[in-house]
Amino acid sequence: MRQYDDNGFIAVHDFNLEVKRGEFVTFLGPSGCGKTTTLRMIAGFDIPTSGEILLNGKSITSLPPYERPINTV
Repeated sequence: MRQYDDNGFIAVHDFNLEVKRGEFVTFLGPSGCGKTTTLRMIAGFDIPTSGEILLNGKSITSLPPYERPINTV
């Protein structure tokens, strides 16, 4: 989950995603639905306020972006 303290807005809540090796994933949705926030958390540029980012069953939540084997566009 990612919540912003200044106004209590929850950008991402209860999100689960499983991507298999070789798959290509696209996030599509209206403005403000949490696409960019989700990508920023996966890439390590934004930290979840609760929950974890798992890769192959291991938490990468505390890894800096340059240590994550993640590519986003």
